[in-house]
Amino acid sequence: MDVLELSSPRIRSLPATRDRAADLQACLDGAPGYFAAVEGGPASPDAAARLVDEAEADPARRVALLAPRGGGQPLGVLDLYLHHPEPGVAHVGLLLLREAVQGHGLGREVVEALARALAAAGFAELRASVGDENPAAREFWERIGFAPAGRLDGGVTLYALRLD
Repeated sequence: MDVLELSSPRIRSLPATRDRAADLQACLDGAPGYFAAVEGGPASPDAAARLVDEAEADPARRVALLAPRGGGQPLGVLDLYLHHPEPGVAHVGLLLLREAVQGHGLGREVVEALARALAAAGFAELRASVGDENPAAREFWERIGFAPAGRLDGGVTLYALRLD
């Protein structure tokens, strides 16, 4: 899977590149509750640029903007690690939607499209990790069928979904 291409009824993915850093930053800024819970304040002004730089330095990492299929400003971001921590496993580092569009099933739609794309590419499992400071994310992953698969250092729960 060279490029993260998602197909869903309402969302399309766009590679998060340097020329789209302003759109990426707007998505991060559009979810202040997440950053308040996880980082204690708003997203840093260079968060998008750092995310793009980190992804470009890691050949197994993909960052995508999630945009409305009919056009318009991106609604969120997906940060995905391929073959992490082992071959055949993909790990969601971040799935974030602007607060204005949360609660309308878009997150579920994105994850379902991602699971289909990964299964077609031969992946066996999709994982996500969620910090204890983010109970809404824990509820989301459980609601869409992910099961707790372990605990990591620093108060993080690992969730997993078999793709076969």
